[in-house]
Amino acid sequence: MVETIEGEGRLETITPPEKVWMVSYHFDITTKIVERTGFPRVASKRDSTGCVNSLDDKPIPEGTYQLHAADGEILRVENAGFGQWVILGS
Repeated sequence: MVETIEGEGRLETITPPEKVWMVSYHFDITTKIVERTGFPRVASKRDSTGCVNSLDDKPIPEGTYQLHAADGEILRVENAGFGQWVILGS
């Protein structure tokens, strides 16, 4: 199953010095059901890939950030470089 989330929001650094960017984002989240040993026998595994772009075209350095989406959801995301962004597990 693939879910897409996209929109505009505020991207903040997690560590000082605090920096903030207004951004647009797009993530595709893939959920797979996997069998495993132990209990429960099945679990879901989620992977995400996406992009985050500042609305004023300023570069965003590699690192880990909090993305405050317009709908109020807060995601921890990582800029892994080369335009690759992922949502980190909570």
